[in-house]
Amino acid sequence: MINKLNIKAVIIDDAPQARKLLRLMLQEFAPDINIVAEAENGNLGISVIKTHQPDVAFLDIDMPEKSGIQLAEELLEENIQCQIIFTTAFNQYAINAFRLSAIDYLLKPINEKQLIESVVKIRKQVQLKTAQEQLKALSQNLKSNEKQVICIPIQNGYDYITINDIEYLEADGSYVHIFLIDKKQKIVSKNLKYFEQTLESSANFVRVHRSFIINLNLMTSFSKSGRGTIIMQNGKEVDLARDRRNSFLKILGEIGN
Repeated sequence: MINKLNIKAVIIDDAPQARKLLRLMLQEFAPDINIVAEAENGNLGISVIKTHQPDVAFLDIDMPEKSGIQLAEELLEENIQCQIIFTTAFNQYAINAFRLSAIDYLLKPINEKQLIESVVKIRKQVQLKTAQEQLKALSQNLKSNEKQVICIPIQNGYDYITINDIEYLEADGSYVHIFLIDKKQKIVSKNLKYFEQTLESSANFVRVHRSFIINLNLMTSFSKSGRGTIIMQNGKEVDLARDRRNSFLKILGEIGN
């Protein structure tokens, strides 16, 4: 049964038909999300957000005058708490940045399944009130390829860590253990496939086994004996899966060239 939170929302998109379609879909599939205002550009958008103080803003990226990214950065600068759901047909780089930052996005044309999944996340986010942390992570990830951060869900919100500080990730049922270079460990209620997709833009992260993703930069040695054994910086021995051996050796060959 849906917990009726009476979530206030705004839609900011320069296309009237896109706004209408999203409004009608939300009315049908998420009646607890109340559209309190709409805007046709980023400048009006920031105004309606300040006026109505919504819980969530559905924000188109590609708008004239002020893009959705610029509007989101303005929210961050002014310390305005508002969850952001980007509606976009944007390039893969930006989508990877959204994934890393745990900020949700809807790819146009929006479909029912995608919207319902996003609404489930909205309800959780509104209760946790973690918009500022996610926007900070997004801003950093969009501006830098060298020091990206990843938002991970924790009990009372989100934590974010620098990607290059991750040594390896190990699956444990429906959880993943994230091992860091400072010997700390984070436990996240996600499966390994989620992190494989999230980290796919970072070439140094490779899934080498159904239970392991490693950071190649923090691998100290590799033994070809048997299927292969990878030794990580902290001494952890990771077995290489048979079906991943050829692709892994190819990666090592490319690095060596």
